[in-house]
Amino acid sequence: MKYAAKKRENPVKIAIYSLALITTLAYIVYRFCFTLPFELGFFDITFGLIVIAAETIEAIEFFVFFLNTLCMSKESPKVPKVKTENWPEIDVFIATINESTELLEGTVKACVAMEYPEPKKVHIYLCDDGDRKEVANLAHKYKVKYLARKIHKGAKAGNYNYALSRTSSPYVAIFDADMQPTTDFLMHTVPFFIKYDNIGFVQTPQSFNNPDIFQSRLSSKMPFEQDYFYHHIQLARNNVNSVILCGTNCVIDRKALKDAGNFAEMTIAEDVATGMLIEAVGYQGIATNEVLAHGEAIDDAAGFLRQRSRWGRGCIQTIKKYGVFRNRGLTFRQKLDYFVSINYWQFSTKRMLYLLLPLLFAYFGIIAIKGDLTVFVPIFFTQYFIKRFVIDLLENGHKSSTWSKIYELIQAPLMIGPIIKETLGFGSTKFEVTPKGKKVKRTKTDNKLLASHAVLLALSILGIVLAAYKSGILGLELYIIPLIWLIFNTFYLIAALIFDLRKSRVNKDFVPNQFKKYGIKSYLGILRREK
Repeated sequence: MKYAAKKRENPVKIAIYSLALITTLAYIVYRFCFTLPFELGFFDITFGLIVIAAETIEAIEFFVFFLNTLCMSKESPKVPKVKTENWPEIDVFIATINESTELLEGTVKACVAMEYPEPKKVHIYLCDDGDRKEVANLAHKYKVKYLARKIHKGAKAGNYNYALSRTSSPYVAIFDADMQPTTDFLMHTVPFFIKYDNIGFVQTPQSFNNPDIFQSRLSSKMPFEQDYFYHHIQLARNNVNSVILCGTNCVIDRKALKDAGNFAEMTIAEDVATGMLIEAVGYQGIATNEVLAHGEAIDDAAGFLRQRSRWGRGCIQTIKKYGVFRNRGLTFRQKLDYFVSINYWQFSTKRMLYLLLPLLFAYFGIIAIKGDLTVFVPIFFTQYFIKRFVIDLLENGHKSSTWSKIYELIQAPLMIGPIIKETLGFGSTKFEVTPKGKKVKRTKTDNKLLASHAVLLALSILGIVLAAYKSGILGLELYIIPLIWLIFNTFYLIAALIFDLRKSRVNKDFVPNQFKKYGIKSYLGILRREK
C-alpha cells in the first residue's frame, strides 16, 4: 500500500515469536493425538472436547497475532501533503441521547475550534436522539446545527443514518458525546481522502484524560487497556485492509457508506459492522497512530461492564447477521482477522472454563486432560512460558499477558451470561448508552463482582487443600497439574478481589497520550479551551 511504511519488526523478535508459534502448534497437535479422555466418562469427554476447542481457537488467535504484528509493518501512515485550496465539504456528527449538556459542551467547543483551510466548508451537527430542548439551546449557543428525529429506530446507527439523510457533504466525521477532537483533527485525516483514491474511512485512536478503571484501582503502571489495540494491532491491519471502524474519532467517505448500505442498524456494534461492510465493497480503511481526540474513561464498574457487554454482544450480532465468512467481498485474510477480533469477546466463557476445570477435578475427579506427565509437562510449559513471559518482555510493557488475564477474569463472572445468551440467539439489539461524566458510588454491580470473585477464590483455595490432600493418598503425579493451575487461578482472583475492594482514585501522575504529543504548553492550552 503506497501510504503504508515499510519498516518491519526486528529479526530476533520475529525468531522468538516464531519459536512461540512452533511450540504452540506442537502442543495442539500433541493434545489432539494423546490427551483426549475418550475412554473415560461422559463429563470427562465433554469437558475434554470443550477445553481443546478453546485451546485451538487460542492457537489460531496467536497465529493471526503473529502474522499481523510481526510479519507486517506497524508504522502509522504519514499524513499526505496536499494543496491548501479546494478542500472538500465535510459534515461533523456528534451523537448524543442522554449525556449531560456539560459533557456535550466540551465536545461542541472542540469541534468548533477545529482548523480547516476553508472553515465555511465544515458543517457541525448535534445529532440528539433524546430530542432535548437544552441540547437544542446548546447548538444555538455555538451556532452549530441541531438534528432530532421523531422515530427512534436503529439506535446510534439510525441516528447517524437520519443525519445522513439531512446532509450532503462528501465526507463525514463522527464523534461520541465525550470525545473532543484536537484542533488539527481534520488537517490530519482529510488529506488521505484528497491524496488517495478509494479510501473508505480513516480511524484515529481513542485516548483519555484520566486513567481507565484498571489503572485507577490497581496500578498506574498498567498499560492502558486499549492502547495495544489502537497503536499496534490496528496499524498492522492496514496491510490486510481489515482495520476496525470504532465509531468515533474517524472520518468516513459518504459514497463508501452509501455503497455499504449506510450505518449498520441490525447490531448494537454498528461501527464494527459498518467498517467491515465498507471494506467488503472494496474501499480501504486506514488506521493511524496519531492521537487526535480525547475523552473521559469510565471509572465505575457498572458503566464499564455495561459498555463491554454491549461491545461483545454487538460483535456477536455482527458475525451472525452480517456474515463474516459468507461475505464474498472479504478476502480470507480479512475474514480471519474479523473472526479473531469478534471471537475475542468469548473471553468470559474461556476464563470461567479455565477457572472451573481444575475445581471439577479437585472436587469431583473429572479429567478433561489425560496423558503421560513426563511428556505433557515439558510440552505444555515450554509453549506457555515462551508465550507468556518472553512476549511480555519483548513488548516492553505495551502488552502484558498477565494483566490481560486479570482484565478478563475481573469481567468474566458478569460478562458470561449476556455473551452466552447472545451466542445462543437470546440477545437484544436494544442500545444502552454508557453513562459518562457522572461520579457513581458503589453499586449492585460492584457487590456482585465482589461476591463472585470471593466465592471463586474460596473454592480455589479449598480446591488446593483437597488436591494436596488427595495427592498424598493417590500420588502427586496425578494432582500436580491441577495444583499448579489452581495456584495460578488463586493469584488472578486475589488481584480481582483487590480491584473489587478499591475505589477509583485520582492519579496525579497520570499522563494522557495527547500530553505526550503536544507538550505541556499546548496541552494546557487545550484544557483551557475546553473549560
